[in-house]
Amino acid sequence: MPRGVAIALVLGLAVTAAAQNTAGRATVLPTTELSTIQDLTPPEFTQPPVHSIESEPPAGGWYAGVEFLYVTPRERGLDFALVDPRNDLVPAGTMQSLNYKPSPGVRAAIGYKLPGRGWDIGVAYTYFTATDEFGVAAPDGALLYPSLTRAGLTNESQIAAARTRLTLNVYDITAGRTWEFDESSRLRFFGGVRLATIRQTLEATYSGRDADAAAIDLRSQYDGAGPLFGAESWLGLGDGLGLFGRATAGMLTGTMRTPFSETNNGGATLYADLRDRFALTVPVVTLGVGISYEYRGVFVRLGYEVTNFIGLFERPTFVDDFAQGKIVRQSNNLALDGFFIQLGLSF
Repeated sequence: MPRGVAIALVLGLAVTAAAQNTAGRATVLPTTELSTIQDLTPPEFTQPPVHSIESEPPAGGWYAGVEFLYVTPRERGLDFALVDPRNDLVPAGTMQSLNYKPSPGVRAAIGYKLPGRGWDIGVAYTYFTATDEFGVAAPDGALLYPSLTRAGLTNESQIAAARTRLTLNVYDITAGRTWEFDESSRLRFFGGVRLATIRQTLEATYSGRDADAAAIDLRSQYDGAGPLFGAESWLGLGDGLGLFGRATAGMLTGTMRTPFSETNNGGATLYADLRDRFALTVPVVTLGVGISYEYRGVFVRLGYEVTNFIGLFERPTFVDDFAQGKIVRQSNNLALDGFFIQLGLSF
């Protein structure tokens, strides 16, 4: 065999043996080299997707409350006689007027909180009634000037007595929305419709001098409806305690009826029988403040409230004993102020 061929054969056998030995062993990398290898796999392929979970909107629910009122009605036009200490044809002295006493009332409300963004709808009913009565007699040498009778007929008397009664029925239908800024403050705006029926009677009797069991019967009957707007705020003090305030404003448009009758001689002689009816728009404003306590859906509120019906009562008055049918209307506000306590439940 030639020498070159033999050398090539030996080299080939050596390479083949080396390759077989390499294939039979696993290559082991040093530990230092393994620690420097970085995982370049994108995170979205190695980690489960994270989905944003939004809080569920508040569930809807019913709420109800009842308020016990103790308020005083105030009205200017309830005078009935002037007590003149001297009978000298010069009117002087003290005007006698009725003044309503503080009286209880009630306000009840029920509504539903809609699921979602804080909307609610509800209805409320307010009932209140108050009365007063008073009488006066002229001292010796004095006399009374009746202020409710027609001029020129029953001008003087010795005894006068009067009584009055006020009754309110108010219905509110509202829709509102509440914003909760944090755990200790929230604000609610609302609007709706208010319906009101207001009744007032004023009766007076006079005796002596020109009056022979003379009687006056004056009634004010108002029925109205209109828009209502308002806001309520609450500020937490901790442990369920908080301060609150509320304000409402409305405009009632309706009809006022003011029948007026006057008699003398124990009802045998009729001096006046007036039936007055006219349209009347009455602005209404209410402000209230107080403290509250809330615990697990139960809430208690104690506060002070003022309501003013502007220009509600317009009393007809005869002003001329020559022009017998000439009258003017005396306009008066009706204000109610006092305390209230409210008990409520959300469920």
